[in-house]
Amino acid sequence: MARTITPLTATQIKQAKPKEKDYKLSDGGGLYLLVTKAGGKHWKLKYKFENKENKISLGAYPEITLSTARELREKHKTDIANGINPNELKKEKKELQKQEAIKNLNTFENIALERLEKQKDTFSEAHYKRTINAFKNDCFKYIGNKNIDDVVAKDIINIMQIMNKRGVNDSARKLFYAISKTFKWAVANAKAERNPCADVLLEEILGKKTKQHYPTITDDTGIKNLLISIKEYGGELSTKYALLMLAYTFVRPSNARLALWSEIDLNAKQWVIPAKKMKTKDEFIIPLSNTIIELIEEIQLYSGDSPYLFPSTKSKTTPLSDGALLGAIRRMGYTKEEFTPHGFRAMFSTIAHEKSPFKYDVIETQLAHSVGNSVSQAYNRAKYLNERVELMQWWSDYLDDLQR
Repeated sequence: MARTITPLTATQIKQAKPKEKDYKLSDGGGLYLLVTKAGGKHWKLKYKFENKENKISLGAYPEITLSTARELREKHKTDIANGINPNELKKEKKELQKQEAIKNLNTFENIALERLEKQKDTFSEAHYKRTINAFKNDCFKYIGNKNIDDVVAKDIINIMQIMNKRGVNDSARKLFYAISKTFKWAVANAKAERNPCADVLLEEILGKKTKQHYPTITDDTGIKNLLISIKEYGGELSTKYALLMLAYTFVRPSNARLALWSEIDLNAKQWVIPAKKMKTKDEFIIPLSNTIIELIEEIQLYSGDSPYLFPSTKSKTTPLSDGALLGAIRRMGYTKEEFTPHGFRAMFSTIAHEKSPFKYDVIETQLAHSVGNSVSQAYNRAKYLNERVELMQWWSDYLDDLQR
């Protein structure tokens, strides 16, 4: 005759004390409370499935109360009657939870940021910041929280259409390529199944890309007036000197803003910009003319102990802001149709190609444009360096002569 088990009471469970060894308090139907010698109380259910004895943990007391433990016992009995093994069901649920957790980690935002962080050294600082801001401003709010495999072409088209309505087509193209690169990286690293950007015909949304020409000044009188305006600029000295540096070196504005003293070698008469700051991803040498060296020596008196040649007006430890140079140009009276900080590059290119004795490859190399095949580019970090030294001095003399 089977032994009759008296059901447990809430008081009995609460008052159960640990002993020298673990012991059980049975409630019947295979349900019991295991009281450990350490003082823990854990619900267990013993059951038979396909003639084999099994055991499953239901949770710890008091998180799992007596009434809840009994409900779980009855639920598992129903499962067993329906041919479902509670332990197998528990394993399946754990696996689903694990997959869901992975899915939540594999959001587009998490993977996009992971790629940028791992490839950070391959970007210029300006490009890295611009990409991060583009994701935050125009992308993550639409697809950031989605699992990367749940993002479809329609989602990306929606982002492009929204940006197209705002009239920021160039920014939309850059963001599209950043999204596509994120998917390509994710696929290559087994974090995504495919790249949905492949299904998007960008021209149908944004139209054909038109070449952007930055406004510039190429006549002698106009250049002279611009240089005089810069030298007479009454704003911050850091901004004034940065604009003069741009005029004489015609680097990209971000390269000037982020220029570090550690990149300047006055003995070698060179400014060497590291590869990570360059759009071409190659280290770039700028020969320093006599006028540029004099300018740098003046800048040293102003910048003091700042690591930057052109520190922010707010802090010596941060560089000049994006808007400082453009704002100064506007305050000098030049409209966006007349001139921008990037216009110094077009100015040099036009004048040098028309008036200088230097060949095309030398001029384009000093503009940090790719010249020649990939092999010659890879093995020629100092390509045409002697000619470029002469070219930079020629340009400085040209600008100096205009101001006499």
